[in-house]
Amino acid sequence: MCSVTAAEIETYRGLFDERYAEMEELLDGLPNAALLWKPFEQSPWKGDCNSIGQIAAHAVSSTVYLLRRAEYALGRLEWTEVDGDEGSQEFGPANHDRGYLQARVRRTHDYVNQFLDSLPGVDLDTARPHPKRPRQFVARHDLVHAIDHLSQHVGHGQITRQLWAIDEAKA
Repeated sequence: MCSVTAAEIETYRGLFDERYAEMEELLDGLPNAALLWKPFEQSPWKGDCNSIGQIAAHAVSSTVYLLRRAEYALGRLEWTEVDGDEGSQEFGPANHDRGYLQARVRRTHDYVNQFLDSLPGVDLDTARPHPKRPRQFVARHDLVHAIDHLSQHVGHGQITRQLWAIDEAKA
């Protein structure tokens, strides 16, 4: 058994804190209409474009999903409990309200910190099989994947907000 160290946990916490601060900055001062704005509808490469609100909602929902998958790998949750923070309502109309989305960002950041607080003495290399597919979930992989995935979507949101600002300046 190789328990996670305090230094490792603090590294993860620092990375999450930085990304969540960037999520707060992304949403700060945006009018609600901006959450629905898209720079285009379709691209010949990769198809649909997402709005700032969709990007932010997916960023926090997928973070919770991946950490819950880590909790599943650790034996803390059953597979039926592994889901994003709002389940099938990930992209619901409540996310068209900046205040609601900001509260959601803070709520999921709290969950991230609670998860990290629960790690001392835990072996993050613990694995558990998918209940129906031939694949293993490893807690450490899902934790690192959550940071990586959140980072990617923060970047998407930042670029989309820059494009929105350019569009607004032209109006």
